[in-house]
Amino acid sequence: MRPLLFVLFSCSLSFAAGSDTDSLTRFRRGADLTAPAAPDTRGELDDWELFEPGDFLERVIRKVSFLFVLIIIGSGALARVNGTLARERADSLRRVCFTCLLPAFLLRHIWLCQLDGQLYALAAWSFAFHGLWFALSVRASQALEPKDRQMRGWTMLMSQGAMNSFLYPLLLGNENFGEKSLACAVIWDLSGNMWICQFALFAIAAYFKPGALGDEPERELNDLDAEEEGESLLSKSKSREHGSDEKLHGGGAGKAASIQSSLQAIAEGVPREIIIDALQQPVLICCILGFVLNFFSVPLPAIADTPLWVIGEPYKIALYFLVGFYGDHRVGPNDINRMGRALGVRYAISASIILIVVAMLPFEQMYRYTVALALLSPTSSYLIHLVGEHGYGEGLLRLTVCSGFVSTLVSTIGQNMLMAVFNTML
Repeated sequence: MRPLLFVLFSCSLSFAAGSDTDSLTRFRRGADLTAPAAPDTRGELDDWELFEPGDFLERVIRKVSFLFVLIIIGSGALARVNGTLARERADSLRRVCFTCLLPAFLLRHIWLCQLDGQLYALAAWSFAFHGLWFALSVRASQALEPKDRQMRGWTMLMSQGAMNSFLYPLLLGNENFGEKSLACAVIWDLSGNMWICQFALFAIAAYFKPGALGDEPERELNDLDAEEEGESLLSKSKSREHGSDEKLHGGGAGKAASIQSSLQAIAEGVPREIIIDALQQPVLICCILGFVLNFFSVPLPAIADTPLWVIGEPYKIALYFLVGFYGDHRVGPNDINRMGRALGVRYAISASIILIVVAMLPFEQMYRYTVALALLSPTSSYLIHLVGEHGYGEGLLRLTVCSGFVSTLVSTIGQNMLMAVFNTML
């Protein structure tokens, strides 16, 4: 009997030891080996641990990022004042920035952003509202600038198209909006705003550029004390320009012409070459490619992710430098008047569409508020390239940079105030 009890006791000890050993083998150097593996985040926007070494450093960078931006803008202004960088080299940097860096930046970010399939119905609304914005901008620009063709085109450029890069972190940092609102903003941006910024604005800049219709090159916008505000930008055009103006104004009845007839006149007057060039822009091609790859859930391999990141991420640094280089912020009364009219048209149209969206868009409240915030975004940074590349002159390029800076301030303040109001309603 005693030997039998000893054997049973030994077996029970062995079983207990074995179970303890099995439970202990789960761990190795403090790590639970049976825990589910961490998700593979390769190819996502936040996987650059070598360059983004932790949340603490990211918070520190956010605190000093504004100062860093001011330093870059100041270095661009200093390079212009001291003559450190020749104008020809600055123009070359601008072309590289908007034809190489920006396309790579947009391709990677659009490819990797999280899109909500339930929001694809929003795409049709975005396209329709941006089409309405375009039509209203064309009509208002014709009414404000009936004589000066170049200023009419510049007003169209400044009064439509949005830069949403400041909105995205604002949405993510608010608990009432967050990831769902970001997906909504991305869909809204890609479905309508992308076609305005990367296609329509290019066609407008090319169509209204100096000498586009074979007329004499327009005189450049002079400095701050130009006496003639209306016709100082353009010399008298030849008969071909007058023919175009008859199309645009419906044979002298511009005020009575409808928006539809105005758009039809512009569509008939825009040469086919301009449309083809607009469709071949690297920025537009990369936006469409990124959206298609995202829509079909094509993974971004590391062999493509790394070069796109290396090429695209310096885009904002180059952009801030160019803002400082081209942005002589000494403005006079005439410049302020031109700026005020263009931005006034922009925000009047934006406010009108915001009221329609908040009241009528058939989506839940948070999505309507997100679209309203997107509609309040500032002018597109792409305008710096378009105005400079199409020969609008030093004066209008400077005024474009100044207007973009003012628009960024107005939109940032407005978006933060509007978000505070929306937070009380959600």
